[in-house]
Amino acid sequence: MGFLPKKLRSSRSASSFSKQKSKKLSKKSSHTSRFSPEQIINDEDGDGDAVGREQFVTCSCISLATGSFTLTGVTSLTASLGNNNNNNNNGRSSSAFSNRTFDEGSYSEEDEVLLSHTQQQQPPLQQLQPSKIFLRTADLPHMKISATHSRHSSFSSLSESELVNHIHIPSSTPPLSTMEHDMNESWVALDDGNGNKAPLAEAAMEALVKTALEACMDRSMWTPNGGTAKLLKSGVWEDTIFDNSPLVLHSHTNHQHPPNPQNQNKAVRIPHPKGSKGESDVLVWSGTWSHTYYGHDLPAIRCEAIVNMSPSSLAKLLVDSSRVKEYNKMSIGRDDILVLHEDDKWVTKICVAKTKPPMLGKILVLKNLLHMEELPGGGEEVGYVIVSRAVAHAQEDDAAADVEDPSKVVQSEMLMGLNVIRAVEGEEDRCVLINLNHLRSPMIPMMFAKKLGLSAAVNFINDIRALC
Repeated sequence: MGFLPKKLRSSRSASSFSKQKSKKLSKKSSHTSRFSPEQIINDEDGDGDAVGREQFVTCSCISLATGSFTLTGVTSLTASLGNNNNNNNNGRSSSAFSNRTFDEGSYSEEDEVLLSHTQQQQPPLQQLQPSKIFLRTADLPHMKISATHSRHSSFSSLSESELVNHIHIPSSTPPLSTMEHDMNESWVALDDGNGNKAPLAEAAMEALVKTALEACMDRSMWTPNGGTAKLLKSGVWEDTIFDNSPLVLHSHTNHQHPPNPQNQNKAVRIPHPKGSKGESDVLVWSGTWSHTYYGHDLPAIRCEAIVNMSPSSLAKLLVDSSRVKEYNKMSIGRDDILVLHEDDKWVTKICVAKTKPPMLGKILVLKNLLHMEELPGGGEEVGYVIVSRAVAHAQEDDAAADVEDPSKVVQSEMLMGLNVIRAVEGEEDRCVLINLNHLRSPMIPMMFAKKLGLSAAVNFINDIRALC
């Protein structure tokens, strides 16, 4: 709350009318108060500009907002006078009263009406809620630099003491009380509690995309299975897999250094024409991560294949939650619970997917961040990248609520999911799909994780192809 004294007039304008008006308002309005008569001010400079003996001075107390602050960190504010730009009272702005400078006696009855009217019209400010969705970032080597760029471009005006863990700074503090505190872990908030992106959300997505792409194109990380090793010996796939020209990405946090036009991405060449036997090849690899963070001991799976579908058509298919059952026969649905951004070139949302693998008698539930962006150079000309990763939800809903037997629900985690869709040189209706999966599920024994992962990768490609 701020106290704003009214401007005093030094001329001899303290008329009897203004005195009476000032007395009247001091009784009627709770926003004014009357001081005791001022002492006589002598006219020492002889200009006759002395203030009258019986002058009464009024001051206004203007409240900017009122509200409360709870122990859980929730601030609720209701705007007071002058904090709403909506017009009211026959076109007069609600800030008209607060922006005026009043001389003594100029506070009219009309102002009292405006004051009363605008106070009744003020809507509450948006309630500040704590974040709900959090992402692991300790294993993302690009997170530190992305967070630094994000701070410089988005919230550089904040001092060190104003920075909040998870919101402005990655923090090892677990976002859920049920989690153990691991000093080597790092978490960032993806939302601001009101359905919008948190300050570090874009930095986290940028770091996630870069890390996934680097792993996907790192030949030393992957070991081909038997059938893939035979295909690679022929050398026909050499110009397609592990493309030596690294993919250039948009930087959504470092606006001072956009991608170099000379290093723009290009469409890829493929070894087999449409309709040939070789276009049905599916190349698969297994690999392990070099880091020692959460899930590093679980195998990752990589696969690559030609799909007779345009890059944009395939990207839309994989992002559209209502179409998951078209290519995943084990799916029983995927729902979008929070959409942070959505257009043709950029989609960021939180999804809950449920699958029911045959013979296991369990339902796998995955709650993931799903992020898609167009590669620099254009989606149809170059391609798209789609990443996914498990999130921690501070207000966990009951994922088993619509399942007949909740005991059969198993929470699983997508530690790293990636789909790279590369445009094919000279063929608009074809693309190369590279898929990477790193999954953690309590229902999959470690000894079978690699075998099941390789089989699932081949099935995923063939189910996509069946839609072409």
